[in-house]
Amino acid sequence: MSQRKTTITDVATAAQVSVATVDRVLNGRGGVKPERARRVLEWARKLKIDRALEDLPMRWLRIAVLLQNPSNPYHGSLKTGFQLAQRSYETQRIMCLPTYFDSLEPGAVARTIRRAAERADGLVTCIYDHPRITAALKEVSRRIPIVTIASDLPASGRLAYVGSDNRVAGRVAGELMGRFVGSQGGQILVVTGMHDYIGHEERESGFRAVLASRFPACEVVATAESQEQPERTEKLTRDAFKRFPGLRGIYNISVGSRGIATALRGLSKGGKTILISHEMHDVHRELLTDGLMDAVLDQNPQMEALRAIQLLLHYNRRVPDTEVPLETPVAIYLRENLPQV
Repeated sequence: MSQRKTTITDVATAAQVSVATVDRVLNGRGGVKPERARRVLEWARKLKIDRALEDLPMRWLRIAVLLQNPSNPYHGSLKTGFQLAQRSYETQRIMCLPTYFDSLEPGAVARTIRRAAERADGLVTCIYDHPRITAALKEVSRRIPIVTIASDLPASGRLAYVGSDNRVAGRVAGELMGRFVGSQGGQILVVTGMHDYIGHEERESGFRAVLASRFPACEVVATAESQEQPERTEKLTRDAFKRFPGLRGIYNISVGSRGIATALRGLSKGGKTILISHEMHDVHRELLTDGLMDAVLDQNPQMEALRAIQLLLHYNRRVPDTEVPLETPVAIYLRENLPQV
């Protein structure tokens, strides 16, 4: 008589878990605690279940993902991207564990980095440059690989940077501003998030460089800093018009476009002041459709999240040895070519 084949019920009994748990582990559906998944695989091997267990990595990779609150549209898109990446690579046993910065104060950020990295196998973050933050990341990088995303931190010991070339993105914004404002030129306001974000500084630098060299009739008269607080931008915009009533254009490097548009409406400047910003999301779609915004530059944050995870999987030899593209191209959206929802 032939020997009875091992079933998932046998594995569940031996591992002291449910049949559903065994099914999730053996079919790569995720949602099982690492220790429990490890126990299931051990018993599946001992009982010689008829599955290609050698293709399943034994240990789950825990990736700490450190972001601003997902109410920030870019970071909200990143969150979705990491969720999609986890589902796409469940069979490689990877878990993306999001942590949101409660405060952007440097000491609080550094503490969050160290805490999130304690039980992680890798770390992905988008954060600004500060000695305490860089020191925390460098300390962590001696134990686990770090990927910076959207805004680089070259001195952090990171494995790689994934994102667009921010200086090029700023230059594209400058080219669009110069062409939209026209040969008569005029005064231009830059609204940035935080000067300490290297990506923000690079965007502004590229923007200013193109205007200075190709559109000298356009003059950047001020840079206002929102501190990544979108509720500040309406006041910053109104204050700028008090100082410079003839403003012709606004380049918003980070968050808060709705506040800028509200100020433009209230000052009867809507549709008369060129407004350019970054990241395609619902607010920017609405402002483009209403004619209050002229162009949006998008770097596809969901693709950035996917590539960051691919990079860490490659580092841990969980995927074939193929090159992962690190730079994401910048797409230009106007009212006439909005992507489908």
